[in-house]
Amino acid sequence: MKIYHIALKEVSKRKIRTIYTSFGIAIAVSMLISVMITASSGQREVFQVIARYGHSLSIVPVDTQTQQSLKSFGIGTGTYIPEASLPEIERVYQSAIIAGWEKMGALIFQEGTIGGAAFPPPTFAPRLYEETTVKGKDVVAGGVVLDKELIARFWWDVAEGRFMEHEGEVVIGRLFAVGTETKLGDTVDIGRNKMRVVGILRETDSPDDYMVFMPIKTLQTLFNKQGKISMINVRAMCPKCPVGEAAVEINKKILGVRATSQMEIATAQSQIFQKTAALLVSFVVAALIISSIGVFNIILGSIHSRLRDIGLLKTMGASKGQLIRLFLYEALFIGITGGVIGFVIGSGLSYVVGPILFKDIVIKISPKFFAIALLLGTITTIAASIYPATYASKIRVAEAFKSL
Repeated sequence: MKIYHIALKEVSKRKIRTIYTSFGIAIAVSMLISVMITASSGQREVFQVIARYGHSLSIVPVDTQTQQSLKSFGIGTGTYIPEASLPEIERVYQSAIIAGWEKMGALIFQEGTIGGAAFPPPTFAPRLYEETTVKGKDVVAGGVVLDKELIARFWWDVAEGRFMEHEGEVVIGRLFAVGTETKLGDTVDIGRNKMRVVGILRETDSPDDYMVFMPIKTLQTLFNKQGKISMINVRAMCPKCPVGEAAVEINKKILGVRATSQMEIATAQSQIFQKTAALLVSFVVAALIISSIGVFNIILGSIHSRLRDIGLLKTMGASKGQLIRLFLYEALFIGITGGVIGFVIGSGLSYVVGPILFKDIVIKISPKFFAIALLLGTITTIAASIYPATYASKIRVAEAFKSL
């Protein structure tokens, strides 16, 4: 009979011990797999949005001290971006994008064509924000250029009604509608005008949910802010556009504004994911060490209860190497069982933990996580079994039968 056959027979004969030992490993493995799947899916979600829809850039005003406004994008501070500066911002942006592509070795054949691939031109969507009171509640009114806004904020959609098409029409955020009990078709007073609600935005989990939106020209007229805007959203339509280069150039050449690329935000989020995952992994490693100590004690205890079997194997000619392999095979079977159980539990746990940490996360389980789970389970149990297996191989036949 082969050594691994004996090991498998011993494992199956001691089912309770095997399950108990495997479960201790499985718990630690499942925690690590859950952390890895959740962190990986969270990072993927951030960068997939950028890859699919193109990078974006936010341009906001800064005050005379060149510090970003403490309020949201200049609301209530008297700090705005002159609407007349838009052409210059667009020019600097386009020049920086072309220079960025050339730095990366791409060929620029004509405007909107990089290396032979044609991309739609970037979209510059200006917004104006003003604080006002609607139905006795403080609210922020947003002025937008609708056709550009729908490109820059591709996730925008109405849950009820439609987007505004004419003067005197507004679209409101879902949470504003709920908080003020405003319904489709109602009339609301904004400034000196009565505006009709023609649409309610689908919830976006952003400040937009609490706002009231209208055409930017209407808002500028209502609050006497002609020619002023509070921020500009820029959406680049190519996935690998060097938007970071454009942000740097805008900050250097356009006074009174601050440009921030989505890639910078995504990189910051990625770093947060990595640091959080690293912290959690350190706790999981501690759990794996504790589990390995448990495996060590269980196998060492098992050896003392099997001294007679060890003695019989030695009388039948079993060598030290064969005895070591016997116990290591047992550890291998336990580790594989723990790894499989840990992968199943960890995968299921990621579906629970993921949405709690990251809203709308899409959990994607790769085969590599299964391989990692098996590897962790087997390495942990084998490492914990080396000393007990070596100890068992050195037991003399006389000592084995004398202890009975």
